[in-house]
Amino acid sequence: MAVKFSEKVAFGLGGIALTLPDMVFTQWIFMRYSPNEQDALVKASLFGAIFLCARVIGAVAEPLIGHWSDNCRTRWGRRMPFVRFGLIPLVVLFFLMWHPPMQGISFVNAVYAYVVIQLYLLFYPGVLTPYLSLLTEIGNTGQERVMLMTAQGVFVMIGSIVFGLVGVVLNKFGWTVMALIVSTLTFSSLLPIAIIGKERSIERLGDEGVSFLQAVIWSLKSRAFLHLVIGTSFYFLGFTSIVMSLPFWVKVYLGMGEEVVSYLMLPLLLITLVLFVFVGKIVDRWGKYRVFACTLLLASIGLFILAGVGLYPGKPLIHLFGVIVWMAIPVAGLAVLPFAILTDVIDDDEKRTGTRREAIFFAIQGTIQKIFIGCAGGMFSVLAYWGGGGNVTETGLRLVAIAGGVSVFVGFLIFLGYPLKDVDVVKKASEGAEG
Repeated sequence: MAVKFSEKVAFGLGGIALTLPDMVFTQWIFMRYSPNEQDALVKASLFGAIFLCARVIGAVAEPLIGHWSDNCRTRWGRRMPFVRFGLIPLVVLFFLMWHPPMQGISFVNAVYAYVVIQLYLLFYPGVLTPYLSLLTEIGNTGQERVMLMTAQGVFVMIGSIVFGLVGVVLNKFGWTVMALIVSTLTFSSLLPIAIIGKERSIERLGDEGVSFLQAVIWSLKSRAFLHLVIGTSFYFLGFTSIVMSLPFWVKVYLGMGEEVVSYLMLPLLLITLVLFVFVGKIVDRWGKYRVFACTLLLASIGLFILAGVGLYPGKPLIHLFGVIVWMAIPVAGLAVLPFAILTDVIDDDEKRTGTRREAIFFAIQGTIQKIFIGCAGGMFSVLAYWGGGGNVTETGLRLVAIAGGVSVFVGFLIFLGYPLKDVDVVKKASEGAEG
């Protein structure tokens, strides 16, 4: 039975929740709790440790959630209970994290920040990992999955555009309005799939007796999976540190307001949305492996260019704008290709093991990536404040950009060893034979 249009839209809408809250959290949480030494609510070094610890614990819990979902058997299915019962706590926790109880530096703020952020980072994968696993539950064929991923990609970009407006909202209305808007959009984007979502393949043979440890071992034995997930994780380490630093480039280096962050982010997101249309055609011509490798290399070059903002001829604002336009090219590929490549890895794993374990793969990928993202927070808190005590410095921002460029380049080198290079060719040949 073909995927209904309503199911495609409902699944696609979840792309907003997949993107918006976590991007807002990553870019603005340091600015909320440790903007500078004078206005800090938690010391920068302590908040960096809180960010890293919460990310790591949330990441470690993610495979357990994935395995739980893979082996969950209810009348609603394996995935839907997590989406339906975790959605409200997720959005409430997101709202609360922006409202620390005390003014000024306080140990109470540190404890509050850790508890709320940690709970948020447990509920986020608790809802989104099962949601992502619905890709292969709702879509039974490759064509159906591509349609679902395309729908999701469109809403991911819409969520990213909203994310680009956060600086304007903060400048005009403050933290409470921003948190309320993002919480409402997150809830609204997952509500349709929570209401109408229906899994088509609740029971699977052969995987019920697989232990959590065995499932993890099987996943980590996949060379294709390791090259993909470690390569993308080094990308996230570098790119996340840059996302964190952008508000500081604007406020500290350029001396401008938060709204300028939005003015810089919107061109990136709009250009990415336009380029998104061409990704499928480029992949059809060159294959996912080549295109994704090129996106990693271009992202690395862009971050190295960022380190020289203000040192080139012309105005620093133009330099920063140019870097952001450059980054739109790799971001378009990185918004689409990792999940598409992961489905190839899952198909390959099913052939090798005889089991279909989508959630554990999504979860382990999320775990490793979130550990690296947590390290990005630690790296940022050390490098960005270099030589400035509790204040971000120009030297620190350049060090963050250089470290980010090195990290993404390492990810590029690791992904070059990905073994399923010809999977697109094989699939095309198979489809041609069937036709």
